[in-house]
Amino acid sequence: MKQRIFLRLAATTLCVAASLSAHAQGDNASQTGAASMHPATSATSKAADRALANDVRHALRAARKQGLKATFIRVRAHDGDVTLTGVVADQKQIDFATSIAQGVSGVRSVTTKITIRDGEGIKGSQ
Repeated sequence: MKQRIFLRLAATTLCVAASLSAHAQGDNASQTGAASMHPATSATSKAADRALANDVRHALRAARKQGLKATFIRVRAHDGDVTLTGVVADQKQIDFATSIAQGVSGVRSVTTKITIRDGEGIKGSQ
């Protein structure tokens, strides 16, 4: 008989403890709801940045037919701002790459950090 009462008391205590724990977690989640949205927004922003950088890379590759030698140009994007870095043979290539990047949908601004090297310093198919 005493054992049965003890088991009932233990089960009731466990139920109460579980209820309080669940209630406390529910309150905490509702208070931090706005903070939990931030990582998703950040992930969405990073995905958009990657997509924009890829769009610019594709546009630069397509411009090869028009004379752009973009093998050594790297593209970074952040919130619509695109940065081009790398090495090309002359200023015309820098201007052309900048113009192509500015023409891509979603690009707000283009920062060019491309340097000029003489033709002997650049190896590869450009």
